[in-house]
Amino acid sequence: MPETINPLRYPGAKRSLVNYIDALLDANHLQGCTFFEPYAGSAVVGLELLQRGHIGGLVLCEKDILLYAFWECVFRDTDALCNKIQDTPITIETWQQQNQYREVVSLDQADLLDLAFAGLFFNRTNFSGILKANPIGGINQTSRYGIDCRFNKAKIIEIILRLSAYRDVIEVNCNDALQFMRTQNARFLRQNCFAYFDPPYYEKGSEIYRHYYTNQDHIALAHYVRDVHRLDWIISYDDAPFICGLYSNTGAQYQPFFLDYTCASKVRTQGQELLISNLPLPPFPARIVESC
Repeated sequence: MPETINPLRYPGAKRSLVNYIDALLDANHLQGCTFFEPYAGSAVVGLELLQRGHIGGLVLCEKDILLYAFWECVFRDTDALCNKIQDTPITIETWQQQNQYREVVSLDQADLLDLAFAGLFFNRTNFSGILKANPIGGINQTSRYGIDCRFNKAKIIEIILRLSAYRDVIEVNCNDALQFMRTQNARFLRQNCFAYFDPPYYEKGSEIYRHYYTNQDHIALAHYVRDVHRLDWIISYDDAPFICGLYSNTGAQYQPFFLDYTCASKVRTQGQELLISNLPLPPFPARIVESC
């Protein structure tokens, strides 16, 4: 695959699904639709489909304040964000200064641009891009990999500037995914819409995400997609018996696929993942390797 135009690294990023979802949209006459990513994260699927010209608009929703602020500034305060990236040293001292923003729980507690930079900074300097993790190289920076090894300022700024050209067809929202989607019912009636749900992993979510799901949250998502009208959707999950049980009586289609996560060219994790949809799902082509 050609290089992804995306400024974020992200645990569980599903770039491997872009071609599959693109083909699914085409098979169901959904190209040109309004594409929803209610668990935006790196927004890798929607952004690539938008760059291909295969969707008409992208609606992102992200509960994590740092990630919401980042995407909001990419599209609404581009120059200021790029200037801050250029002017800020990528050091362990900066990492320690940015730590205060990991404690922010409300958008009125800090400047949006500061939150946006913190989201990008932790994503590019922490282990595997996990916002709650420690920095690459450790606090004492004793590793041969330093904190700045994944922070190529020129490349990140170039990508942000390229993405900002899509600002007129992208919406960014800060909300709980299901709360936000429940406000969109009228839109589903008047527009051709498709949603890609990529909720926190069932097995490892609490280790990776700042906002992870309880069993009740996973149940709530299953109930939502069962009851929503006039919306086509697909969900990607880790393949866990609990999750399969939630959708077994909904009439949803299932398709397993295998994803290997690698770091520094070594396999870290192998596992079967699961696609669930209210559309017919063709077989997934092959085992996919994702780099962290």
